[in-house]
Parts: sequence; C-alpha cells; structure tokens
Amino acid sequence: MADKLSIPLKFPFQTAAGVQITSLPISRLKRKDLSIAQSNAKDDAAIEDFLAAKMTGMTIEDLLELDIADSKTVSGVFREMVGGGDIAAFLGRSAAPGTEDATV
Repeated sequence: MADKLSIPLKFPFQTAAGVQITSLPISRLKRKDLSIAQSNAKDDAAIEDFLAAKMTGMTIEDLLELDIADSKTVSGVFREMVGGGDIAAFLGRSAAPGTEDATV
C-alpha cells in the first residue's frame, strides 16, 4: 500500500488548540462531501473552503489561518483532485507503482 500523501507547509502554524501544523494529510473527497458543502455554504468560495477543510482534516477556522502560499497549494491540490489528475505529481512526487495512467 502506498504512503498517504500530505501537503508540506512552507509556513507551519499553530492551531487555536495549540497544535503545531507542519503538513496536511490529503483524503479523497466524495460526492456526498460536495452535496453537504453546497447545502451549507453561501457561495463558491465557502464551498471550496468547506471541501478543502474536509480534504485536509482541518477546521474552517484553522484553514483560514494558512499562509497564502500554503493556501494556494491546498487549492491546487483540490483542483487537481476535482480534475482527476495526479496529486502526487502535482506535489512533485512520483506516482505509486500501479497508479500510472492506464490509457495508451
């Protein structure tokens, strides 16, 4: 089983709970996550914040404390996931064996 991907932060920070965050784990999102976001958010930015928080396991409050450079990376990973792209490649890592694009 391949190692779980995470986003290393350029600018680590401390959460409101006092936890030092240096990287963010990445979890794949499901259609139900989008449905919940759409029913609870007012606009596209709030929907993306909800989904980025869900994807990284963060609270919205902690997500909003990300440095803008790290926020850009989180948004990029989110968009790569939505587009079905290779998140490992986006983060500058090689894909796990067997996960390469199977199309010829």
